[in-house]
Amino acid sequence: MKKHSFLSYLFWTATAVLIGTTASSATAAAAKTARRYIASAGTTFIYEAAPLPYSVVEKTAIKKPSLAAEGYLAADIQTGEIILEKNKSKQFPMASITKLMTALISLETIDQSQVAIVPPEALVGENPSIRGLSEGEVISTSSLLYPLLLESSNAAAKTLADHLGTKKFINHMNGRTESIGMPKTFFADSSGLSSKNISTPEDLFGLVSYIFKNKKQILDITRKKEFEEGMKKWANGDKFSGLENFLGGKTGYTDSAGKTFAGIFSLPPTETESREIAIIILKSKDRDDDVIKILDYLKNR
Repeated sequence: MKKHSFLSYLFWTATAVLIGTTASSATAAAAKTARRYIASAGTTFIYEAAPLPYSVVEKTAIKKPSLAAEGYLAADIQTGEIILEKNKSKQFPMASITKLMTALISLETIDQSQVAIVPPEALVGENPSIRGLSEGEVISTSSLLYPLLLESSNAAAKTLADHLGTKKFINHMNGRTESIGMPKTFFADSSGLSSKNISTPEDLFGLVSYIFKNKKQILDITRKKEFEEGMKKWANGDKFSGLENFLGGKTGYTDSAGKTFAGIFSLPPTETESREIAIIILKSKDRDDDVIKILDYLKNR
């Protein structure tokens, strides 16, 4: 039992009010049980001392990540809210992110039950580490999506374009940019080898958002670790495909484009809901590190 003067009690009460204290229900209950006795007017007020009913929580500002990419964007697929960005409207070569549009045009313009023949020119510029396609090979157009998206096969991209007619296929790609709302995007080929394949972070956000909402099977393929068909087997070269919250996307690399990425992740802001966040990385020297830094920032934020 501690004895304090009535003035001391008033002082501490006034202090709590001035600092904006709001008593918690537990504190209020404790206050009711505190023993207060007044023998007569002017006598000493006696109460049991308790901790002041307030707490101060210091919020530390979360520093934005320092990235190697010259252009990037992180935004909510459903709301369009931009969380992070740099040079969101600037054009950069996009490399094999191109293949997301190639897959979209293939699904929209080619009967997936048809078969295609791999032309000799399709193998020009192909990465020798990519297994599978050979000159003159007959393969279904639906099967071509797997080497296209899992191993980033330039031969698969060229074969799909050749099947419809390369000029016609490229025209469809550029026509689709208008309807999706990608005013600063241009395609010169279906593979992304050309440095003339250019886009912006916000345009590519529009592309992955459209695919997520309308042709999600494209992203579903990019999440697979591998795909096997007959004697053929294609493995996913994207490191992010192993992440549980990865909803799909595509990496790319050329000398002119640097390292690129366009994909979507599910991030839980609470235990009861989640947000689909698109991350676009262009012209980076360390794409994987950039994506991880953004994911860490979003998680901590």
